[in-house]
Amino acid sequence: MYRVLRHALQTLRRNERGNVFILFGATTIPLFLIMGGAVDFTRQTRYKADLANAVDAAALALARQPGEFTKEEATAFVENYVESFPMGDNEFSVQTYDVEKLDNGYRVSASGMVQAQFLPVAKLSSLGVNLDVLEVNVVAEVMHSSQPIELALVFDNTGSMNCGNVQTGNCANNWTNPGPLSRIAALKTAAHTLIDSLMTDQDSEMIKVALVPFEGDVNIGQTYVDAAYAGSPPAWLDWSDQAKAKYNGQNFGQFDSVANAACTTGPNCKPVGHKWLFDKLTAKDPNVKWAGCVEMRAEPYDLLDTPPTLSNLNTLFVPRLWPDEPDNANDGGRTYQNNYLQDKVTSGPAAAQKSLTKFTSTSLAWHSGMKDMAFPYEHGPNWGCPRPIVPLTSNKATIDAAISNMLSYYSTGTFIPTGLVWGWHVLSDTEPFTQGVAPGDEDYEETLKAVILFTDGENVVSGTNNHNGSRFSGYNYTGLNVGGTYRLGSPIASVAVDNMDDKTAELCANVKTNNTDAEDDDNIRLYTITFGEMLDEDEALMRNCASLDESGDPLYFHAPTTGTLQGIFDEIGKDLTEIRLSM
Repeated sequence: MYRVLRHALQTLRRNERGNVFILFGATTIPLFLIMGGAVDFTRQTRYKADLANAVDAAALALARQPGEFTKEEATAFVENYVESFPMGDNEFSVQTYDVEKLDNGYRVSASGMVQAQFLPVAKLSSLGVNLDVLEVNVVAEVMHSSQPIELALVFDNTGSMNCGNVQTGNCANNWTNPGPLSRIAALKTAAHTLIDSLMTDQDSEMIKVALVPFEGDVNIGQTYVDAAYAGSPPAWLDWSDQAKAKYNGQNFGQFDSVANAACTTGPNCKPVGHKWLFDKLTAKDPNVKWAGCVEMRAEPYDLLDTPPTLSNLNTLFVPRLWPDEPDNANDGGRTYQNNYLQDKVTSGPAAAQKSLTKFTSTSLAWHSGMKDMAFPYEHGPNWGCPRPIVPLTSNKATIDAAISNMLSYYSTGTFIPTGLVWGWHVLSDTEPFTQGVAPGDEDYEETLKAVILFTDGENVVSGTNNHNGSRFSGYNYTGLNVGGTYRLGSPIASVAVDNMDDKTAELCANVKTNNTDAEDDDNIRLYTITFGEMLDEDEALMRNCASLDESGDPLYFHAPTTGTLQGIFDEIGKDLTEIRLSM
């Protein structure tokens, strides 16, 4: 273009009609510069917009990376990211990049050059200005949300988590050595990455995380076990010789505390407390103690975060004790999985299981290999008790260690309400865990409370052909009838599962509103994740369980394979931190 114009001007200079050149110079050249300059400036604006978009995307991507970057590493990351964008042509180039670490984000800047096409003609004018290139400068600042976060990780630790993408053979029993491609391994890796992205500063009070491993029940931790055995149990735990809460001791006979003997009638004849039973077992072997698991509270408190109080005994938490099941494992075609004590009565399996004689007898005796002394409790009163809850903590090393130590063990099956309600409890400011920010606290309104619920299966009740109707769990046996009612509404396993699904739906609604009356007020942000093959109705249950995002879409994710878990946790991490451009 420059050569064409120069040739035209030289031709005009040779024209003897001077007025033509004068008129052309006076009108055409300025007009041309204006029009050509407009084209160049338009190109500059377009390239600047392209570069700004690329830099914005690079800044957001940088802020979402786990771990810390040096200035050189951050700059190289941005440069590689921007250069991957289809941007401009060979007449535009980015010359420099710079990344500055801010207190809660990054400032990213880039400078480029546009080769002008028309403005160089200005060199022929009397202005003497060189406009061969036009500069393009952009700056982006990306900030993490400054609001405090309290997050509960509620993770399925059932035996199927030891399997890979497909459950085959005896993979669920492979708890001693789950493979690198197992579900539990993939969950741990994804959870560690999430923690890395959230807890970038060790011990920062802005981010607190709790871990709730669950199976058929949950473990409230060694601290409370030690307190119970030291004679100083918390008031909210029904650690007593005679039961207070409704379901404490219902699998056993009654006990007269005055006569210090089993009984059937009388003013002092009440259900024996699980504490009394554990004391008898511990007296026989000091290594056999209550491991820390608790049963679900009596209805309706099983689905509420109502603070426990002695004025309402059914709000208390009951120490879980899987009963010793009958010795006569094949009597009448029945089978029992957990018979760890030798029976002392022979009047039938139901009576043998309920009898207190085997606990009080001076000849209390274990079946060989059936008493449990340490995690993962393959038999005995603690069978199926998972790893302990880790309360809300700002210490990254603590939560990382707890995630690494998770172990999936096959015993009772998946009970989603059991895990979810404790995810709610750990975010609370009331007993048993009080680390959550309270409604009266000045930071309460600014704090984001959230739960990530992960399960690789639907609710399951493992039915049996014996009088218990099922394996034992936080909801006891399905066959346990107390006052004409069953814990899960029916002794039939399939009906019990349907009722547990209903409980799950009700609990999800309660968690999201956090005990408030505002049905559309998500005071707790609830993310749900399912894994593997799921029935449509089970996916729908978890989809409806989740909170809605700002667009009205559920915060529900399905991972068809272990390889997709990482991306899901990354997306949740981004949503939690609300990474945003600030300029």
